[in-house]
Formats: sequence, C-alpha cells, structure tokens
Amino acid sequence: MIAGGGDKSMNEKINVLGVLVDCMNVDSEMEQIEEFMQNDHLNTVGIITMNTLLMAREVPRWKEYMENLDMGVPGEKEVLEAAGITGGQIYEEVEENEFFARLFWYLISHDRKIFLLGESPEEVEALKGYLLETYPGIAIAGETADVVDGDVSTDRLVNEINSVSPDVIVSGLQGFRQDEFLLDNRQKINGKIWLGLGEHTEIRNEAGLKVSWWSTLLKKNTFRRLAAKYKEGKNE
Repeated sequence: MIAGGGDKSMNEKINVLGVLVDCMNVDSEMEQIEEFMQNDHLNTVGIITMNTLLMAREVPRWKEYMENLDMGVPGEKEVLEAAGITGGQIYEEVEENEFFARLFWYLISHDRKIFLLGESPEEVEALKGYLLETYPGIAIAGETADVVDGDVSTDRLVNEINSVSPDVIVSGLQGFRQDEFLLDNRQKINGKIWLGLGEHTEIRNEAGLKVSWWSTLLKKNTFRRLAAKYKEGKNE
C-alpha cells in the first residue's frame, strides 16, 4: 500500500472501484472553488463516499454523474484506502473533514450566500441548525425540501433556489434523486456551485440526521471487500 498522497495537486485522479475520483489536497480544492466562483455557470462539487461508489457499480448513469462532476471530493478515508493511500497530507485532511471547514469559512469571509436543499423539512432544519452552530456567520439565503412522494414540482424547487440568487446550493438529497434533479435542471439553476453532500455519515450524524451504525458497518465491510477484489482483478 502507498502511504503517500500529500503531493497531489490540481487535476490528479485515483481509480476507486473503476471510478475516477479527484485526489487533491485542500489548498488545491480551494483554488478550484475560487475559480468556480468566477464562472458564469453552475459548477458541480460532490462528496465521494463509500456508498456513492457502491451505487456506481450498480447503475451506469450514477457512475457517469460522478465522473462528470466538476470536482469530486473524497469524503471518507476508506475511499483513499481503496486506492492504496493510507497516509500523508490528503489522507489526514479527509480524515479530519478539513474541506468542509475550509469551504464554509471561505464562504463566510467572502460574504457568499448558500441555499439548503433536503429531502424533508426536518432534515433541512437540522442541517441549517448544524451549519449555524458550527459556522457562525454563515449566510443562509433560503431553504426548501424535495419531499419524497410530495406534490412540490421541480420547477417550483428551481424557482425557490433562483429567487434568492445563492452562490452555493448545499444539497442533502441522497441517492439517485441527486443526479436526477441535477442532470435535469442544471442549466436552469442560477448559482456558482452545487455542493452535493452525498451520504457522508459523520456530517449527517453531526447535523442530527439519523444514520444506522449497523448499516454503516455493513457498508464499510462491503466496500473493503469489493476494493480488495477489485485490486486482484476479480470484479463481482
């Protein structure tokens, strides 16, 4: 196994279970964020977790969505370990969730506005409370929920986002609802960055969103088993 990883900078990629994932230190990631803020279109940033990678093995469209992100940020150290990175600067930064801290403090210091999108009003409120408590001064311009089996139209959700002209849309949508909403509406959304949180266990726990420890354990075991098989060239 490789213990390095701290010297990777812009546009470096690693292969994890057949998916190409960006592998940059946080300084390089923040340089990319600053570039996105200067663009006149919506750039996509996704947090890459074990679960999103497992989903990519099952659904080709989800793999396409992940590899077409403008920047994919490893959100769990197991993602790096699957590519043979077990130490170094990047590994430590991922383990400490440094990207989130640097990103949100950047948004505060530059007076950038965010919009929260979740799967229920309760989830949105929990995420809002977490961000306000953890990052005092964060400017939340608006929020809404894309409720499962609800009667809220996609156009209405897009209009709610656009009505406050946010710089960053922080999405707590999970699974295939994330790619469906984004791929179908990217050109309609006014903003600089779409930040998809994915199913980041620690962030969801800290935000008060329920995550089963048992399902997390099963996910880790499955992911590590598949990563080992992939390295041996034995795809299931």
